[in-house]
Amino acid sequence: AAAAPSPPRFKPRSRPPEDGDDARPRLKKWKGVRWKRLRFLVTIQKGGAKRDGDKEIAEFIDKLGTTLRPEKVPRDLRKCCFCHEEGDGATDGPARLLNLDLDLWVHLNCALWSTEVYETQGGALINVEVALHRGLLTKCSLCQKTGATNSCNRIRCPSVYHFACAIRAKCMFFKDKTMLCPLHKLKGPCEQELSSFTVFRRVYIERDEVKQIASIIQRGERLHMFRVGGLVFHAIGQLLPHQMADFHSVTALYPVGYEATRIYWSLRTNNRRCCYRCTICENNGRPEFVVQVIEQGLEDLVFSDSSPQAVWNRIIEPVAMMRKEADMLRLFPEYLKGEELFGLTVHAVLRIAESLPGVESCQNYLFRYGRHPLMELPLMINPTGCARSEPKILTHYKRPHTLNSTSMSKAYQSTFTGETNTPYSKQFVHSKSSQYRRLKTEWKNNVYLARSRIQGLGLYAAKDIEKHTMVIEYIGTIIRNEVANRREKIYEEQNRGIYMFRINNEHVIDATLTGGPARYINHSCAPNCVAEVVTFDKEDKIIIISSRRIPKGEELTYDYQFDFEDDQHKIPCHCGAWNCRKWMN
Repeated sequence: AAAAPSPPRFKPRSRPPEDGDDARPRLKKWKGVRWKRLRFLVTIQKGGAKRDGDKEIAEFIDKLGTTLRPEKVPRDLRKCCFCHEEGDGATDGPARLLNLDLDLWVHLNCALWSTEVYETQGGALINVEVALHRGLLTKCSLCQKTGATNSCNRIRCPSVYHFACAIRAKCMFFKDKTMLCPLHKLKGPCEQELSSFTVFRRVYIERDEVKQIASIIQRGERLHMFRVGGLVFHAIGQLLPHQMADFHSVTALYPVGYEATRIYWSLRTNNRRCCYRCTICENNGRPEFVVQVIEQGLEDLVFSDSSPQAVWNRIIEPVAMMRKEADMLRLFPEYLKGEELFGLTVHAVLRIAESLPGVESCQNYLFRYGRHPLMELPLMINPTGCARSEPKILTHYKRPHTLNSTSMSKAYQSTFTGETNTPYSKQFVHSKSSQYRRLKTEWKNNVYLARSRIQGLGLYAAKDIEKHTMVIEYIGTIIRNEVANRREKIYEEQNRGIYMFRINNEHVIDATLTGGPARYINHSCAPNCVAEVVTFDKEDKIIIISSRRIPKGEELTYDYQFDFEDDQHKIPCHCGAWNCRKWMN
């Protein structure tokens, strides 16, 4: 017979002790072994306690030595071109500095509260340059310094202030961006009065970036750089006529002297970036691409090859041998191409390169932007230049020569033999002023730069030019004789081609760094142009004027009229004219 199942056993429920039971406290088995009760006492002193200031707290943190402090921030030397104060202003005051142009900064509120300036919905400040031009001639009513652009909104009130001076003078600001000076401000409170000037929204100055890039290049001497992402641009270099065929590809131009720095992943250290200094040189008539790997604490590496992709493959080859492919993908997630490493395909660099003189001769290159009218880029390095400044053998002359403009009578004696010496103004179809206005807009259609049969580069007629036509203006920086003499010595030491043109006995135009294409016009003993000093709006201008009809494709020339010198300082003439004098001086 099967055994009967035993009834289940239940643990008796604990119950509180009755009055008669002996009440003993239960001992906790693991107390003091696995856990302990934490007891602490906080004492708060009431009243009369002095709170520590920021200085005391900072000193206490320094004593502990447990925090990391950044290095001392260098002094901000940027100045606002309106209020002339250095560095960023207070958030509830002039506010942060915004870039207006090269080395030109302006406080946000100094620009925003200028009378002419208005803000678009996207945050762009318009007419800041207009306000700046007015401010340069306007003095502040409080500090008597120029740059004041905040005018009182009361009609006929002459009070004008800097923004910071207006706050100090206790002017009244309103939400509709108007201001009243202390004499005309309202008495008592006003609902429309603005109490805070803090601007946390995105605000920027509307400007022409292409114009800014052009001014960087035209200033020369690498005074400025610009950065696009991981690329820092230093110099564009140049392309000479004999280099046009080989120094380009379908996607990029290869100017000799180009220099840029690419910030990219390190080849030798994981998860670190380093600098790749990229330059383009000429080697036996072919481009040579050089990359210098600069990494802090390590020796520099230099790689060079005949194409940008080849040099990039040489750079990553040792890394590929040492590391697995997975490592390579982690190190170079976006894996650059050779031309991208050099920055030759960056749109800002392309705009500059496509505006170099003579790049139209690059047949295989696919233009994306074309020549920009703002980027009238003279060659920054002039190994050949033109006959005026760089003869074939530099030792032929000791010092550079400055061009002299022709007087009216002298020009006619040398260029119009047998003709009536009628003044230009009577022979022109249009007046000089109207011709000059046309010249400023149409000169780009008159000429083009190309290799010269006389010397180096020359300027050629892009169309048929009639007699007595203003062809191009000789532009540059107007300097005094003393400055010209100093600059000549500096240019000589730098082995740089010197382009100077004398306007009168006191002033010279220096076109060496900031000149236009007119400086490449070569000398000839039988010229087809003359250079004349013409006055427009009380300013002397040097205009190159055709002395006869010039057919399309003919090189433009004029007589430099150098002073005659001894045999030791003679400059040979290579014009090849029937009446060549053999020497330019």
